[in-house]
Amino acid sequence: MKRKFALILSAVMAASSLPLTAYAANFKDINDVPWAGAETVINSVADKGLLSGYEDGTFRAKNNVTYCEAMQMVYNVLVKTGVAKSMDAVEAYAYMGTLDTYQVPKWAQMAVAYGLKNGIIDMQLVATKFAGGNTAATREDVALLFGNALGMYYDKEKDAAEAKKFADYWSISGERLVQIDLLKRLGVVSGDNYNNFNPKKNINRAEMAVMLNKTNGILTEGVEESGTITNITVNENKYYNFTVKMTQGGTENVMATLGQMPVYSGNTTQTVALSSLNKGDQVSLIRSGNSVIAMRVTKGSTAQSKYDMTGYVDSYKNDSLSFENENTGETVKYPIKSGAKIVVGGQTVTRTQLKTLLDDHYKEHAYAGIKTTIEREKKNGNYEDVTYIEELYITFTNEYTRVGEVKSFSTNSVNMKFIGSSSEGTYYFAANCEFYIGDTKSTAAALKKLADSGTVYVKVTVNADEKVSKVIMSEDTFDEGKKDTSRTYKVKSLNDKKLVVEENKEATTFTFGSTNPLDNITFYGYNVKEKDWDKLGNVDAAEKFADNPYRYDGLSKDEDFTMYCKVVMNKSNKVTEIYLSTDKQAWNKTSDEKRERKGTVASIQNDVLKFKTSSVSYTMLDKYNTKDSDNTIKIGSTETQSKKLLTRLANDSAFELYAEIVADGNNKVTEVDARLTAATGKLVEYDQDKKRIKIETSGGEYELITTSKPKLTDEDDKKFTLDDIATSKYVGEEIKLGFNSSGVVNQFTLVNGPNVGSGLTKVSGIATSAANGLQVDGKSKAYSFLSERKMTLRVYGSPTESLDTVKKMIADPNVKVYVEAGLDDQERVETLNVYIREAAGELTSCDSDYIRIRTASGNKFSLDLPGKVKTCNVKGLKQEDLEDGNADNKGYTVKVVLTDAGVISSITG
Repeated sequence: MKRKFALILSAVMAASSLPLTAYAANFKDINDVPWAGAETVINSVADKGLLSGYEDGTFRAKNNVTYCEAMQMVYNVLVKTGVAKSMDAVEAYAYMGTLDTYQVPKWAQMAVAYGLKNGIIDMQLVATKFAGGNTAATREDVALLFGNALGMYYDKEKDAAEAKKFADYWSISGERLVQIDLLKRLGVVSGDNYNNFNPKKNINRAEMAVMLNKTNGILTEGVEESGTITNITVNENKYYNFTVKMTQGGTENVMATLGQMPVYSGNTTQTVALSSLNKGDQVSLIRSGNSVIAMRVTKGSTAQSKYDMTGYVDSYKNDSLSFENENTGETVKYPIKSGAKIVVGGQTVTRTQLKTLLDDHYKEHAYAGIKTTIEREKKNGNYEDVTYIEELYITFTNEYTRVGEVKSFSTNSVNMKFIGSSSEGTYYFAANCEFYIGDTKSTAAALKKLADSGTVYVKVTVNADEKVSKVIMSEDTFDEGKKDTSRTYKVKSLNDKKLVVEENKEATTFTFGSTNPLDNITFYGYNVKEKDWDKLGNVDAAEKFADNPYRYDGLSKDEDFTMYCKVVMNKSNKVTEIYLSTDKQAWNKTSDEKRERKGTVASIQNDVLKFKTSSVSYTMLDKYNTKDSDNTIKIGSTETQSKKLLTRLANDSAFELYAEIVADGNNKVTEVDARLTAATGKLVEYDQDKKRIKIETSGGEYELITTSKPKLTDEDDKKFTLDDIATSKYVGEEIKLGFNSSGVVNQFTLVNGPNVGSGLTKVSGIATSAANGLQVDGKSKAYSFLSERKMTLRVYGSPTESLDTVKKMIADPNVKVYVEAGLDDQERVETLNVYIREAAGELTSCDSDYIRIRTASGNKFSLDLPGKVKTCNVKGLKQEDLEDGNADNKGYTVKVVLTDAGVISSITG
């Protein structure tokens, strides 16, 4: 069986970089689920954010799951385990038009687009089962989704032998057999008491919870093969060959190189050195294809030898080791205990041999894992705790990595603050240093621009000359520094010495001290009033919160409460963060810390904003209230402040849009301050008095604010004035606009000079219908249309690009249309800009993007809905009804008035 895992390490660590999510547990109706263990399974998937309950605190286990919900859950488990990346908004945009056509709900479109792109579902299934979003899914179709998703990592077997063991396999659709077979082999599905799969039966939420829980386990823990190490050989203190006798039979030879093969201790992400493995250790092998990519020690001496710290040896003098902790960046010094176990490159050595080896390998980095012990000793008449090294494992490497938050960045060095520490370090770049932003190769200049934009993180690879050979920068923390236990504990006690918690009536103690310093731990408390997390400052404040949370929770002081907590640890099992809450459903946020970002916008697709210098996605809020200072959007150079306009500008290649945003801990944008920095388009109109210029791009027309006297330049050094620009002789010419720091136009640049164009004659006005054409402003002269294929047509205020629909609009007495027509030398309409000014009729449906009406003539038209309409004065119709789509088929008769830019300004009736 093929296992194309992205390593257990990367899967677990990617999952740990997600926010501390849980929605969970204590559902009111959890006891309504008949099968044993239901509570554990349902709470587990809820805690992981894979399947949530309802607002009234119920789970409703017997409710059917729709196809859209099922695809969303499959998408959730793939992304939240770190096995798959979130769907790129730009790639998803290609599917959105079709999904709108099939009325797939907006909330499910990203997941459905992911499924289509990755072959989990096809368009036929979307058209027949996903359309409308309300169809209940069958067990065999949900198996198709899970089977195709896991089929990206495991082989399917065509003979489907396991699936054919179901008593009712004959009723399974033929094309579903191989997916169900895969799921049965992996243990995701099983038969009922009569060994029936029941393929045509609808799947309910309880059954879905089981599939999610088992799939999550497979993606995070893998399907591993176990065995026992029977022999170990080492070459050049670097290359290891392990002979493993497999439990299933046979022998496996595992080749491993120092620094390339991770070995995990027990059921943790704690890594141990290859040199610490011994004959007789029981291990499980983790594969990618036919190659072993990692090992896990399940039983043996290594499983008990968890390092207290890992890092790099600084010096060894007088039987004391100076050691740089790779997690904190701090240098500590510990004496080596008499009789300590010292292993270098797989060989046990003495202290004298250790010093010799360190001297011989002075050009390399000595990477070490240490286990410490604390002994009480009397010094100068007083007793004190002394930390000794009792086990030391060292391997030599030519390079090492460091991770931290960027404090300053130049083209030749970076200064970083180490994660979990107040220490800082400066590293200088080698001449051939490589630079990356995320996975994308970049330049030092681009990294400096990103570093200057806000809080960013960096990983550097340091070579034997102590110079940086590779720099990776990201807006997200690098995930190998933290590990989320994913457990919610009940707090028993908390003080400056320890945290005692309970889970399933078993107590666990997290001890604070020299090996787990309090200074490296951040405490958070959940503020129920604000529905957010507060940083508590120190352990004293955390202790007070744990004992008396009333000022946060609004509880009566007479009420009893249970304090819950979650603990975050680094990969050395040291506590880095502790979260406290009386509300067990509070774990969908990590903190209220706001993130500021700035830079040139790459795109805004489906309310997801991306910058050009970052791979991080930011979600735009559904609604913006420009009167609310905490929830605003601003666009320099325009009077209109709307998300729709911001999206148009961001996605129009004629503009360069710069934005400064504020986002919360979940990367949801709460504030936007944007301005244009460059623009190119055809000149439509320049009004000197109103200080306005209108240009046309492939995305439509835009009116921008100008300064009183913009600077004039010309690429052909032609002389012209602002008065010239204000005349018609430059209309239609390509013009470049420059902007000041406020985003206001302060420069005009003509590309070709005056009227080097087609020489089209232009007419404009309110259009009426004529034979295969139109008349303007009621005049008798008629202009015929060229064929739609030869004509350039743009419609403002409606998503249509159809000439037939435009003809219906012009002919319909209930619709008023303003046109700008460009005529060829035979006075035929060659270019046509259509602006809908008014439309009246029955409101048939609406959503956040469009309002649809049927006129008295029986024509149906869709009009762009800008979000919040300035005037909505229809009896019984509310603004939120329009935005939420709750006005569908209610029989409202309305009149819609649009602005010159094709945006609805009022709805009356």
